[in-house]
This record gives sequence, structure tokens and C-alpha cells, in this order.
Amino acid sequence: MKKIINFILFLSINIFTFAFPNKLYLADNEHWFEIKNHTLYNDGGEIVANIKDDKLYDTGDIYIGTLIEDTTNVSLNLFENDKAIFCFDFDGETGFMTKAVSYTDGTIDSIVIYTYEKERLTKTTLYNSENIVIGYEEYLYDKKSGNRTKTINYDENNRLKTETEFDSKTGKIIKILSYNEDASLRRQTTFDRNTENPIERLVYTANSKKPTKWTFLQFDEEGKYSLGDSFYLSSTMCKHWQLVVYAEKSQETPIDWNDNYSAVIRKHEFTKTTDGYIYIANLKEKHYLSSTTITLCNKKSNTCYCFSTDENDEIDISSCYEIEFIKKAADYSTYRKDKGIGVFGFSIGMTYDEVKEACGGSEPEHIADNRYIVKPKKSHPLFEKYIVWISDSVGLYYIKGISRDISTTSYGTEVKNKFNDLLSSLEKKYGKFKMTDTVKSDYYLKDNQYWMSAMRDGARTYQANWNATEDNFKDFNGVMSIAIGIKADYSISAYIWIEYAFLNALDAEQEKDDVL
Repeated sequence: MKKIINFILFLSINIFTFAFPNKLYLADNEHWFEIKNHTLYNDGGEIVANIKDDKLYDTGDIYIGTLIEDTTNVSLNLFENDKAIFCFDFDGETGFMTKAVSYTDGTIDSIVIYTYEKERLTKTTLYNSENIVIGYEEYLYDKKSGNRTKTINYDENNRLKTETEFDSKTGKIIKILSYNEDASLRRQTTFDRNTENPIERLVYTANSKKPTKWTFLQFDEEGKYSLGDSFYLSSTMCKHWQLVVYAEKSQETPIDWNDNYSAVIRKHEFTKTTDGYIYIANLKEKHYLSSTTITLCNKKSNTCYCFSTDENDEIDISSCYEIEFIKKAADYSTYRKDKGIGVFGFSIGMTYDEVKEACGGSEPEHIADNRYIVKPKKSHPLFEKYIVWISDSVGLYYIKGISRDISTTSYGTEVKNKFNDLLSSLEKKYGKFKMTDTVKSDYYLKDNQYWMSAMRDGARTYQANWNATEDNFKDFNGVMSIAIGIKADYSISAYIWIEYAFLNALDAEQEKDDVL
């Protein structure tokens, strides 16, 4: 039943172009019902109802209406709790809708009559429950293209109310004119003929010789309009009509806003003392908005203010809702591997207890801050010291391995060979890397035998790096970056270090900053 009602409510007034005897067209050229094999389908091919002896039953075999045909007319009647809610009449030859009746509690609420000429909708007339005309619309078309060019709306006294002009090629709205009761022009709004975005509005008053000109804000592709270093407007942040429901729900607990944030919504009295008021006041006085809802966002805050716009597209300050965003604890479970599999048997987000289990029950040795010395079961024969970083909120987020001392010549031959072996293994797993081999002083470049001397003195950087990208992040299994390099305390020995930073490292660092 709900499916039918939602479909019917999608009615719009447009032009008809083609008709088929087995199709019942709604008041446009795109939406219809199709009768086939005792079944009623919508234009999406979904079954709306099964037809049994002129009666309609939904897919749950519940009676929902009737479909009665004769030589000149098809009548589709829909019921809810045995009370009529809609009745639609269609021409038996063309399938075009000729009449639509809506009901409230089984009593007629309104009636619409559709008039056609040469298979084009030319007029709709609206009646009230007492069958008295309360308004009508007329439709004009381009002779060459056949597309609609204008819709003219009149009230019950035949007074012109509005005119809507359309581009004859694209069919998009290009102008809307509204009139006073004496037929004088009250307002004129022009639109972009390609995007249908409003461009400007002219407002006419009896006491002014020239109309007041208003310019609509043009939001960028992301729905933003820049206001300054701290504030911007957004036309896509919220749907204002939903905020009433959201505010009620968030009184008990923050609602789920998106993947990264929850939100608390409150009705808010937006006054001159509110941060950002000057922007809203300025826009209210000097601009119109091309959106039914807008949000004032502070780039340096987690709080935004959402407003609706009135019938003149001006900001309604009294409609303000405050939206406070609360960052969610990140879920890195999708990157977690099976126990014992991962970097030295560790994976992103592991808790202290899970790290301890990966070390065969050996207690991690706390050094400082979030750092612990550990002895993983899955160790590498070259490395003898392992340090992990574990945060209470995001778990394990960083690993460092330090090799045993490697005896080598002044040329660094032996340690470079060990380094290249590791490099080759990592390249097979993570792909191409960036190599850095730099020396601070030309002194060490005189002869290759100074290679280790430069390492010992901290004058040489010798390391390789990998960074996860959108293309390969799945292969990194939660690792954000990898670095491997050589360090030396003496000119005859050196060690290799390796570091893994996981995706949650940024959250862990932010957690530290939040307490400063």
C-alpha cells in the first residue's frame, strides 16, 4: 500500500507524447501504470497489484482497491482501511488521466480535471470538496519542438497569479513571474537555462519606480560559498525539515550523522551575540539564496548553524538549529588480520592484552608515554629489539624494529647487503619505494671509504619509504607508511631500523594534542 501511495504522490503536471492502450498515464509523460497478465505494474517494472475480478490486491494479497474498465473509461480506485484515498479516471483509448480525486477519511478533499488537445495537456482545473473551481493552469507549447514553453496559473476569480517560462530545447525553467491581485507584476526571478539555478530576482513595490534587484548566491561544486577565513556557507550540510526529528532523537543520545561523526542537534536562538551572526545578517539584507536550507560553518569549530529560507529565499533566522559534531572512535576492524599474521604478528588497533598474547603471554615493558618494548612470537632473525606504540583509545598504531649490530667495513658493504635483502622482500610485498641517499658535507664524498664515517657522524641519510595510496591501501592492511634505514654509532658497525605507522596513528597523535 505504501508503495502505491508514494508513487501517486509523485504526480507532476507535464506534457503527454505517446500512449498505449495497456498503459495508464499519470499527469506527465514519464510515469504510468501498465496492465499485463492480470497484473498492474509501475514504470519501474515493479508489481503494484494483482488484478482479480476487477479488484486489486498487493503482493501480500491484501485488498487495496479496484480497477474498472468500460468502452470509454478506466477507473483506478485505491483504498486504505476500506476507505477511498484516491480515484483516477483514464481515457479508455489513449490511457491519459482525465480526472483525479483525493479523499480525507473517505470524504472528497479535492478534484483535478485534465484537458487535452491533440494528445497534449492544455489545462488542469482544481475544484474543492464542494465542486467549486478554486484555480486552474494553462499550458503553452513550442510549435516546432512540441516542448512546453509556459505554464500560466490563475485563481478562482480568473486573476493571473504566476507564469513559469521554460526553455523550448532543454525544458528547464528560465523565468518565474508572480503577480499582485490587480495583475501588476510583483516579482520576477530568472534562472540559468542549463542548470535551473536561480540567477537574480527583481522585486516590484507600489512606492518604487524601479524594482529592487537581488542576486542569488552561487555555491561551488561542493555546495559551499566562501565567507572568510573562518566561516563558509554550505547548501548541502543538512536537510532542515529533518532537524526537528533529529533534535528529538539526540536528546537521548547523539545521532549517527556519517561514517566519522555523530551529532547533537538543538533548536537555537541565533542572536547578535552568536559567533558568525554578522555573516547571516549581511546575507539576509543583501542577498537571496539558491537553496531551501543553508548552514553556517565555522572552519575552526565542530559546531554549525542550520537555517531554512522563507518563500522569498531569504534566511529565516528564527529557524536556526545548532549542530554539534562529535568525532566517532575509528573502527579499524576491517584491517585486522588473523592472530599471528601481520607485521611481526601485530596488526592495527590491537589492545594491550592482544599485543601481550602476540608475544606469547610475555608482558610488554612500558618505556614512556604509549611506548612498550615487546618480544613478539613472530620475530625476524635480523631484529633483536621491538617497540610498539599502544593508545588506550585506538590501540596499537606504531611499530619499530631495531636489528642487532652488523660488523662492516668502512665502505659499509656488509650492512648495505643486509639492507638490500630486506628491501627486496619489502618491495615484493608493498611495491615500489622511494630511496633517499644524501650527504650533508662534501668532505665525506671524497672517497667511498668514508661511507661509514658519514653514517657514524650523522652526516648521511640512507633509507627507503613506502606510503599507502588510494590504489594500494588494501594491500597495506592498515599500514599507512613504512620506512627502513641504516644508523651507526661506530665506523666499524651499524644497525638497520624499520618503522610501520598504521592508519590510526593520526588519531593517536590528535589525542595527545587534545590534552595540551
